[in-house]
Amino acid sequence: MVHMATSLQRISLKAEGNKQFAAADGAQKMLYELLLRRKMDDEAAKASRPGLGRRHGNTRH
Repeated sequence: MVHMATSLQRISLKAEGNKQFAAADGAQKMLYELLLRRKMDDEAAKASRPGLGRRHGNTRH
């Protein structure tokens, strides 16, 4: 995973240097998909579940 992310970052920087902005944008989007999207989707799914993550010890409301 780290190797792939590093490679995509290098591709993006190289494409920007050559003024190939569409390729740079594609590499950045792929980085987002690999690294952040799954984490954000998991966090959104956890937040949407009723009751989970809202319990604090033995306190009553």
